[in-house]
Amino acid sequence: MAWWDQYFSAGQRDKVPPAKLAFDVSNPRFTPDKQPNNATDGAIIAYLDRTADLGELIQSIAASGYIDIEPLIVIPRDDELVVLEGNRRLAALKSLLDPGLAAEAGVTIPEISPEVRATLQEVTAFKVLHEDEARNLIGFKHINGPQGWDAYAKALYAARWLDDEVAKGDAGLSLNEIAARMGDKHDTLYRIVSAVYVLQQAQQLELFRVEDRVKRNFSFSHLYTALTYTEFRDFVGLGRADRSANPERNPIRPDFHENLRTLLLWLYGSKAERVEPVIKTQNPDLSLLKRVLGHAVARKVMLERHDLAAALSLTVEGSDRFSKALVDAQASLHQAVAEITNADNDSETIEIADDIRKRATFIHTTLAAQQASDE
Repeated sequence: MAWWDQYFSAGQRDKVPPAKLAFDVSNPRFTPDKQPNNATDGAIIAYLDRTADLGELIQSIAASGYIDIEPLIVIPRDDELVVLEGNRRLAALKSLLDPGLAAEAGVTIPEISPEVRATLQEVTAFKVLHEDEARNLIGFKHINGPQGWDAYAKALYAARWLDDEVAKGDAGLSLNEIAARMGDKHDTLYRIVSAVYVLQQAQQLELFRVEDRVKRNFSFSHLYTALTYTEFRDFVGLGRADRSANPERNPIRPDFHENLRTLLLWLYGSKAERVEPVIKTQNPDLSLLKRVLGHAVARKVMLERHDLAAALSLTVEGSDRFSKALVDAQASLHQAVAEITNADNDSETIEIADDIRKRATFIHTTLAAQQASDE
């Protein structure tokens, strides 16, 4: 007889002291780029305090007591009763009940009245034996519902769910069926699961590591947005997406592995290789890279030089490049005129000004001559 049977003798739903419940160390919030420092309660509470507005929940419960409407969803694992859904609430309850644990996590807790403390002693829990029994609720709530995870967490959760369903064979749900249960009408799950499969393939092949990215935050949206465009899909050898079927595991063919590595380097950079990402911000850089990949000459330059600006310039017609350069020069000269009182009157500055004068005279003379010949 398991220790938790005493709490669930009448069925799957009953009251359990929060201290008896364990955090889910495989919580979908804990993506590879965002992890608690370790698996202890203190580290998990500290992480949730940093990332999930735990302080607001603690203040609310301290003021009004714990409102026990929605049960925590729990599952037996080894000798623990693990919370699949409700880890943030569990963190708030454990912090309020154990000031020492709160201090270990660096969480500030207010004084609570005896009446409020009485509401924290037991919490309603619903016990499941398999994660399948809880996935509809958890998926809806955090993928398409009111308490959404970030895109990477959603993608990993949905991909793990789909993998489990595929393992069931014909009895398993398709991604379209999972999406219907989540209320996803915009193919969001298809896009993010497809992208996470590509990312996982790159990591398995050691073409890329999320932890090697240059920026602190992992912008998973760069990848799943890029893979909705033909130019990016063609670059890594992906055909047109067939959204009537499940996304393919390991979809990138061997002859496109190097292009996949290059794309991820452009998106995220590499600390180990000391390479900065080309995509500084998704808008407009991703659209600009898309334009480059759709232009044969610009794409070649991009592959050779890893320079988006240089490659992008080749996608513009010659006359447009000249006009843009002239307008940019005019704007810079306007700024220089406004700042003339701050100029250093040294020989180098005068030499630069003289070079500008000569170039401006050449441009003016050439354009005037062309105009005269046209007349």
